[in-house]
Amino acid sequence: MLMKRTFGWVQNPGDISKLKKVVSIFCKGSKTNEWLVDSRLPLLLNYKLISKEDFDLFVKELTKERIEIDYSLLKGKGAGSAGRKDAICTGIVQAVNDGQQNRTYTDGIGDSITIKKPYTDDWTAEGFLRWGISCGFIDYNTKNDKCKISELGIKLASSIDTSIEERDAFTHGLLSYPPVIRVISLLKENDNQTKFELGDKLGFKGELGFTSIPQDVYLCDYEEAENPKEKSEVRRNEEGDADKYARGIASWCMQMGWVTAMPKVVRGSYRGKEYSGTIQAYTITRLGEKAITLAKGNSSNRRLDRIVHFEMLSSNKAYGSDYLRYERSAIIKSISGNYKSLEQIQNNLIAYELDIDISTIKDHIDGLISIGLDIDEKEGKYKLVDNVIKLEIPSKNAYVKEDVNIIVDRVRPKLKNVNHKYLELISLAYSDASTKGKKNADAREFEIKTADLFVNELGFDGMRLGDANRPDVIISKDSKGTIIDNKSYKDGFNINKHSADEMSRYINENIMRDKTLNSNCWWLNFNSNIKEFTFLFITSYLKGEYEKQLEYISKANNGIIGAAIGIENLLYLSESIKTNKMSYEDFYGKFNNREIVEEL
Repeated sequence: MLMKRTFGWVQNPGDISKLKKVVSIFCKGSKTNEWLVDSRLPLLLNYKLISKEDFDLFVKELTKERIEIDYSLLKGKGAGSAGRKDAICTGIVQAVNDGQQNRTYTDGIGDSITIKKPYTDDWTAEGFLRWGISCGFIDYNTKNDKCKISELGIKLASSIDTSIEERDAFTHGLLSYPPVIRVISLLKENDNQTKFELGDKLGFKGELGFTSIPQDVYLCDYEEAENPKEKSEVRRNEEGDADKYARGIASWCMQMGWVTAMPKVVRGSYRGKEYSGTIQAYTITRLGEKAITLAKGNSSNRRLDRIVHFEMLSSNKAYGSDYLRYERSAIIKSISGNYKSLEQIQNNLIAYELDIDISTIKDHIDGLISIGLDIDEKEGKYKLVDNVIKLEIPSKNAYVKEDVNIIVDRVRPKLKNVNHKYLELISLAYSDASTKGKKNADAREFEIKTADLFVNELGFDGMRLGDANRPDVIISKDSKGTIIDNKSYKDGFNINKHSADEMSRYINENIMRDKTLNSNCWWLNFNSNIKEFTFLFITSYLKGEYEKQLEYISKANNGIIGAAIGIENLLYLSESIKTNKMSYEDFYGKFNNREIVEEL
């Protein structure tokens, strides 16, 4: 069984000269290929930074007449039990570029050298592979999980550095990659945008793998950070996946001269307070405008093909990612040719054994536009203007909807006024992170998006507090305030004693408002006019005897009233508030130490 790959989305690597070196390893006799065999790999072996078995295998692969190498052999096996810091080189692409830090190595006879680490980690190596494949420099065979150089890759590998031929190859490759077109087109429409402003309009919204942090939230958290360490944490951690993609793509474009960067003073409002700060922003150049013209074609030049791999059409982070890819691939095929209405597209999808709601089709089309495909709309009919290549649609039999996909598709058509980007809350609520780091990142995003929903979509005051010894989110309206605890549970949530005691502690701190109870004084973030308080748990869905815990919390804290709500009901409730079917007073009237249920 082949490994599950994701091509088309790159976060880590950014130096196009290093990309050229990676592409060149597949070209026998190239400078990089010979250097690897004659110098780099022997150095790694001499200092025991590679096993003798891998050394022999790498040399054998790199000296073949026609080089085609297993994907796993290129990227490496990972750190394993050695840990990332002490892991040796286990992949060919790892050996191509240096690490960032100097290290001292000793050989078998005791001689030492101090050099930059002569290989990278497997994550960085895979990033370069995905980049090369996504831009068409490297061809990937889905049947045998192997990679080889493409014709465009040969042109790049054989070009002289900084030559016209090299620039032409890079131009062709990068402009074949739809997200590059998306970023520079967004800058042409509205110049001087930050990564947050670009990330908000890049990728499939409402889906894990394409999250974007609201810039106002970032500004608030950064400006209210109490010390340089906290500010550094905000800079490092408050960045969604789409924001990272936007930043990386802008960096590539800067190296091509299509984009420039400069500090931008940005202002925002969050929880009734004004914030300002300086963030790097990107501006398109005249060369960038010419690049768009070249990509889209004119009377003198044909439109460049767009490379879209099946794996590009969702992130592996998303639930049912392959099913989503299948739906979007089928839509691409359906709108390639004549203009079609949403109803006609829906009928065409029957041939792909798909029965999709109109609102889902529309969201998919919006997502395809947001990844950089040129889809024209006339009088409610859609046509793909680009010529898409590399898209292979597997059989549908291998893919099924996951429960989260079913919930999203059930909720989507009912949200006629609430922005569909908040569908992402469903995936976040059902997050089943495999690592502590990912769990923390998803939990942070769940909190941020919850606060964003209440504040920016529904008109409450509030903010995400998060972090240690603070509630996740607080909201308020008029004289009423609420302490919110977000709980991500794939298999449902029953309020346990720990969660009940934690909520009780926050309620008590808010009542007492004594710095000796909690030095961060988080309660000061409530407006001074708030007189009545409630508490709320937000999760995937409720199960077990959670109502007993709600009653327990209430009785233990002077009869304060609370509630719990599943994410589906929260979105329905949001639609009711957005359409004025439910007033803010009605919202607070639903707190009765029970689950809040809302029907549309």
